[in-house]
Amino acid sequence: MDVDDSLHQDTLDDKFYSILKNISSPNRQERYEAVQCVRKILSVENNPPIDRVISSGLVPILHRYLVDETDTSIQYEASWALTNVASGSSEHTNYIVENEIHKSIIDLLSTSNNIDFLEQNIWALGNIIGDSSQNRDSILNEGIVLHLVEILKTHTKKSLVSNISWTISNLCRGTPRPAFRFIKPLLPSIKSLLLTWHKEADIVSDTLWALSFLTESTSEEKEIFSNVISMGLAEIIIEIIFKSDQNSCIIPGFRTIGNMLSGPDDVTEFLLQSNVLKVFPKFLSSPKASLVKEGYWCLSNITSGPSSQIQRVIDEGLVKRAIETGKKPTINMDTKREITWAIINAITGASNPQLLYLIQNDCLDCLKKNYSTAQAQSNLFHYYLDGITNILKLVNKYTKETNCLKLFNTFIDDEFFGTLIDDINSCSPEFVENYSSINSAHCELKKVVKHIIEIKNSKGENVNEVFLKNGFENIKKSIEFESDLDEDEIDCESVEEEEEEEEEEEASDYEDDIAKLNEMDLNE
Repeated sequence: MDVDDSLHQDTLDDKFYSILKNISSPNRQERYEAVQCVRKILSVENNPPIDRVISSGLVPILHRYLVDETDTSIQYEASWALTNVASGSSEHTNYIVENEIHKSIIDLLSTSNNIDFLEQNIWALGNIIGDSSQNRDSILNEGIVLHLVEILKTHTKKSLVSNISWTISNLCRGTPRPAFRFIKPLLPSIKSLLLTWHKEADIVSDTLWALSFLTESTSEEKEIFSNVISMGLAEIIIEIIFKSDQNSCIIPGFRTIGNMLSGPDDVTEFLLQSNVLKVFPKFLSSPKASLVKEGYWCLSNITSGPSSQIQRVIDEGLVKRAIETGKKPTINMDTKREITWAIINAITGASNPQLLYLIQNDCLDCLKKNYSTAQAQSNLFHYYLDGITNILKLVNKYTKETNCLKLFNTFIDDEFFGTLIDDINSCSPEFVENYSSINSAHCELKKVVKHIIEIKNSKGENVNEVFLKNGFENIKKSIEFESDLDEDEIDCESVEEEEEEEEEEEASDYEDDIAKLNEMDLNE
């Protein structure tokens, strides 16, 4: 122990001697100074002597002064000192709860009109709630919610309201989440906080974090989403995100919306009707990587829905934007993963015309560039392979039924498929069996295309000119096929007779493509 530490210890010893001597003195001033001294030594930033206060038997005395309303000055100092004890380690917080001091603090919320005293007690309760879900539930069971609701109705001091919004945020967090029946009465107050205090970023931020915690996946998701929507909170959150320039508000707001977008399709539909897509550009163009990631996470939640909802994000240009962004080498891994999920989800739920749109907008190039990202997450890789299979089926059927090579030219990359098939074959036998259809569909497609090219060449038609005529700029310089392809194995039923040139050009028109694709059944 150096000299400074020794002097500090001597000073602290002197203070404890004085505190223990005077804290129960018949002299009111001595009692007040002793309680105030406890508060001050517990308010130091580094290593407050909480253990020594507890071991000295001071906490029960502070508790006694807390509930004694005959001297409000001593009562306030005692409350502050006990708040500092509760803000210590989990062991210190649990000591407060085990001695049922939290019950006395809650009772005082309805008996005192002193705003500073109320604020101090709410701060203490917020510390206890934030320590653990067990302590949170103990506080909830004592009825804190109704007290907070009543205080917000009658008090407008900014620091007090800020303290309450922080406490509400702590009430909604923790694992497991609190039972919704405890939190439900707070929803009108949460709405009021967002509307009344919309210019105070700290209050809005804490309130939005409360909603974010509340809307995370739980067994009560349906009831929670229903109440959030019926209270009008969803539209308020969307407007806050759209208008705010504070990340402290934008992030928890968007996280809340993302949680809801991951819910049932009717909730997603409600948010789409509430114009939620207008906030996406703010995230997708943000210089902050975490916001871009958050944006594509939310987008992936929409594209996991039905084709009607996928169409909404296509119409807004967000799917095309995801594809373009996913191809950039500078995007971080977390964002790449969310983009890959967004595209794969779109492929999985897309209609045939939507799949055509994805192919024509280079979704395969994006998927190729994010192959390692998909491989790194097993559940994503399964969906990734399913998406590739879906597109192969579409390209195969389209090529057979139209004698048109444009999708093949846009989609096929033998080197990529060779790597993909080799990687599949290196996995477990069960995995290989599940995804053998990719290899089969790829080989079948090449056979069909080879036959079409032979027919076109026999007519003296330059294949590359056909591709250009169909409006595709990405023309392969050459198309190589495996030398051992057996022509007898080719399924030529749909390509046996060459159509007239006029009909072929008509079939390659985009609108006719849509009509043809709508009639196709990929599961045949």
